[in-house]
Amino acid sequence: MTSPAPTRPRRTPLRSMLLGGLVPSAPLVVLVPLLTWAAAGPWAAVSALLGAVLSVVVFVLGVVGIKGVLTGPTASTMAGAFGVFVLQLAALAAVIWSLGQTTWLEVVPLAIAFILVGMVFQAGLVVGYLRIRTPLDVTLPGETR
Repeated sequence: MTSPAPTRPRRTPLRSMLLGGLVPSAPLVVLVPLLTWAAAGPWAAVSALLGAVLSVVVFVLGVVGIKGVLTGPTASTMAGAFGVFVLQLAALAAVIWSLGQTTWLEVVPLAIAFILVGMVFQAGLVVGYLRIRTPLDVTLPGETR
């Protein structure tokens, strides 16, 4: 007797979007600090690493927050998405402010890494979302093909 084949996990939009965002941005979390180290030294590289990691964390938490918004009532979707965005900005501002109180942080490498990794992550989210979409073929009543 053979056992049934293991089932693959169902692909969901959230999973596809997270993979679409994480796969291209993960190498940048390593590559950007290494390039920064070569160009500007070790403390700039640490700042770039912090910016890259901060970017990935903020955007992953945003996608997870949007998942929670979408499971709620449809009427509050836009307000919930705006709330997630405001929370992301507030958390990011608090983290950047607290990091700005240190003497070792270099702001320019942190900002460049944050923006670069964030843009790649966002582009990956869009690609992940577009991959999961399925075409809908509907024939309406009274319509002929």
